[in-house]
Amino acid sequence: MDFNFKGFFRFMHLWLSNGRWTARRVAIFIAFCLGFPLLELTIWLGFLFDNIFFRGYRREGVDSPVFIIGNPRSGTTFLHRLMSKDVERFTTMGMWEILFAPSITLRKVVHGFSTLLVRLGISPHKQLNRIEGNWHEQAHAMHNISFSEPEEDDYLLLHIWSALTTGLSSGLLKEAIPYVYFDTAIPRKERNRIMAFYKRCVQRHLYAHRRFKGTEPRGYLAKNPALCPKVDTLLEVLPGAKIIYLVRNPLEMIPSYVSMMDFSWRAVGVLNRDQMLKDFIFEMAQHWYCYPIKRLEKCSEDTYIIIKYDDLVKDPEHTVKKIYSRLGFEVSPSFGRVLRDSAVNAGHYKSRHKYLLEDMGLDRRRIFAEFRDIFDRFQFDRPLESNPRSVMAKSCAPKRLSVTKKSSEGSDPDRIKECLVS
Repeated sequence: MDFNFKGFFRFMHLWLSNGRWTARRVAIFIAFCLGFPLLELTIWLGFLFDNIFFRGYRREGVDSPVFIIGNPRSGTTFLHRLMSKDVERFTTMGMWEILFAPSITLRKVVHGFSTLLVRLGISPHKQLNRIEGNWHEQAHAMHNISFSEPEEDDYLLLHIWSALTTGLSSGLLKEAIPYVYFDTAIPRKERNRIMAFYKRCVQRHLYAHRRFKGTEPRGYLAKNPALCPKVDTLLEVLPGAKIIYLVRNPLEMIPSYVSMMDFSWRAVGVLNRDQMLKDFIFEMAQHWYCYPIKRLEKCSEDTYIIIKYDDLVKDPEHTVKKIYSRLGFEVSPSFGRVLRDSAVNAGHYKSRHKYLLEDMGLDRRRIFAEFRDIFDRFQFDRPLESNPRSVMAKSCAPKRLSVTKKSSEGSDPDRIKECLVS
């Protein structure tokens, strides 16, 4: 079984022993202890039945999948949802499929149950829309989340307890560090276990889409920022992969991500760790800016493209056509109309996510100094009155997140050092 029991029990021990217990934390802990094991038991039963009744999924080819990566808050969701509208070319996973039905068997069950409700005069979509509407009113720091919309498929790895978000979203940052430096911090055997499971989930999705929906095979499209430190392993497991890397001005990306994670931490009851979060995000972003770019530049030009966030939001039609041209795709007439509509809508878009760097305790000069190479390379707007000498500019090598940078064969996540000053 691929589930990381060792990591799961370590996480539970840390969660129980770390931090002050508030009513919110107690409620979340109880809900997690009751809900997660039941969910995973159901999902793994689904995987078991897949291997009995739908064994053919293992022969499903994953040809030229497209992965949208980049630091969080860099436009990956916007581009993913826009390209997912090219339904003649791509298929992608919705949130409900990722979290609740990654198996072929469970998708059959969900579709059957949904059909039954419709026959009884009950609309599942209306009920979900009502629930999601309440979420959207509260989640000011995050993009709109919908069970039916395409979503980040790194959450598939929650089902083997090998995802970045388990440590990051809970405030147990030591648990997140190996996944921040995946290719260089996790041994090859462990990397292969994780990415083999990920590939099988993609194969299941493509098999279910082709067999049950009666459509021609389509290319797989995914948004997955957590693939930034996994580029090397991804290309080993899926050598035909094409990658779109989005890059955003650090003066916008850093505060946006800090704001989002601050919202997430408050939601789960993480207290008094403000500076730790900022330091972690600075170091994580350094690696996720530098490593993918260096790795991708070794690839063939028709297998990757680097896109600036500003270009995407200002002119999505031209940007997507540029992506398609570089990766060897054609824009169909129907998708061309979608792109023209997106160009009109882009002019009316206003982000709901408002923040001031100073109010968040972030220093413009520090951001410029620590990401100076990114500002120089992409000609991003720079902070006013920045004084590079006031904060020493850094290279791409992280300092606060102390990870043993051995070869991928010899590194061990259990030997990763204490990392952050609490």
